[in-house]
Amino acid sequence: MVRINTVFQEDLIEEIDRIAKEEGKSRSLILREAAHQLIKEYQRQKSEEIRMKKVGQAISVQDRLRRKSGKWDSTSELRKWRGKHP
Repeated sequence: MVRINTVFQEDLIEEIDRIAKEEGKSRSLILREAAHQLIKEYQRQKSEEIRMKKVGQAISVQDRLRRKSGKWDSTSELRKWRGKHP
């Protein structure tokens, strides 16, 4: 492990210490757990941003195809094929 020094506001340290005492954990452990949660949440948010970007790109492709196809109706086309090919 690596030791670091950091500065916190006194009221924040008091709250961290209260939680540590309540949980029966050290201040360092509480801060490590908080850092792990921060990293986990950051990664989740980044993953969601990437997913939403891909969804946006897929919608854009669908919109372009829809404009390109004009008045073509997929439902009518499927109904025609079902009639010809049971």
